[in-house]
Amino acid sequence: MRQLMQLRCVALTAFATLAAAPAFAQAPPSGECTGNSDDPACGAPEQSGGGGCGCGGGSILIAFTDQGDSYQYADDFDDDGFEDNSDNAPFDFNPDQLDGDGDGFGDVADFCPGVSAPLVNGVRIQRNTDADAFGDECDPDADGDGFDNASDNCPGVINPFLAVSGLQLDADGDGIGDACDNDDDNDGCLDANDNCPLILAANCTDSGAVVSNECFPDVDGDGIDDLFDLCPSIPDLAQSDVDNDGIGDACDPDLDNDGVDNTIDNCRQVPNVSQANEDRDSFGDDCDSDLCYVVDGDELDCLDPAAPFAVKAALADQRQFAINTGDDILLHIFANRENKAIRYTWVVVEQPADGKATIQNPRGAVSFSNSIQYVYDAEHVARFNASVPGEYLVELQAELAFEDDEGYDIRSDTSQLRIAVGGEPVGGCAAMPTSTSVLSLVGVALVIRRRRHS
Repeated sequence: MRQLMQLRCVALTAFATLAAAPAFAQAPPSGECTGNSDDPACGAPEQSGGGGCGCGGGSILIAFTDQGDSYQYADDFDDDGFEDNSDNAPFDFNPDQLDGDGDGFGDVADFCPGVSAPLVNGVRIQRNTDADAFGDECDPDADGDGFDNASDNCPGVINPFLAVSGLQLDADGDGIGDACDNDDDNDGCLDANDNCPLILAANCTDSGAVVSNECFPDVDGDGIDDLFDLCPSIPDLAQSDVDNDGIGDACDPDLDNDGVDNTIDNCRQVPNVSQANEDRDSFGDDCDSDLCYVVDGDELDCLDPAAPFAVKAALADQRQFAINTGDDILLHIFANRENKAIRYTWVVVEQPADGKATIQNPRGAVSFSNSIQYVYDAEHVARFNASVPGEYLVELQAELAFEDDEGYDIRSDTSQLRIAVGGEPVGGCAAMPTSTSVLSLVGVALVIRRRRHS
């Protein structure tokens, strides 16, 4: 190969490079780029060397005659051996000049290497609306709004969507999204001249559409237009919607959409149609991380199965009825162990003067439970009976018959409850309580106290 080196005097020139690729790019220029061209599309002359001719600088031109150029500056911005005016990717090094779709854009600089760029006014233009890695011609979502071109009601313009429905905005339902519809409410008054562009007007005048109400009413005054407000009648800035049913949490009567109203739902934000609640506390099983059995509604003193042995005395099934003298009242035994052999004793600790309370089958043993409620043998059910009205204090004393499987040394426990008895004395003329006392004794008042023995 013949090489010719020639020293020339040149004037110093400045040039700038473009740092980022534009969203629109034209095909490489087809005109001639001169040796000292400062046209950005042609790049800048490749200069080297220095000194000489007294001109304050110079360049050494190395001309490769096999490339067809000699004795002039080569405009080759990317230094790939092809001058910018004949380079199909003048800013990207591509000595192979591959152009698979033949649109004049080299594959290394082609937004869509397999799809020809369209002709716009006789010039091929690359388009990349959302400035991603794909040109519009091969991008399934050209505007980058999350909706494929085929289903996008504004395929070339970003058109937002409503969280409630997941659908793109289209106020008049004409299939053209609001972002690219020049008459969003389809009232014949173009948006540019419509003072209420989303409200259908009775007529349209030169001054705008005529409507009888506000364009965007806000009934609850929370700053969110009713058109977009998940709770239009209740101030709600959060606009949260746990179950995504289009009704904001602040006004949704069924937050988890399980068919159970919030007022009675034991898991308001977790669907649980069965409302299963093994430990009978305020939370259903599906949203309860703490298993502690509640007896007689006392959540502060529940029976924890992971704690030392404990019992509770209760009259749970009689709470809804008044207890009167002469009634046989079943005494319930609850424990924080299931199906364990337990020995028990019931004792009347306190009773009114002249009281003659009795307990049938006060001593015995139980070993089977329904959850944590123990079941008596049919012939040894413990029952309480009082012949004089007043308050009685009954105590349950219980112990595990064998070692505790949970590993605790504590094997016994006691639990007390107060029973209020009304009615008339039975079989005698005992002193009647005062009228105030009679009122306080109607119904059942349970006060549970516990003391534990090791």
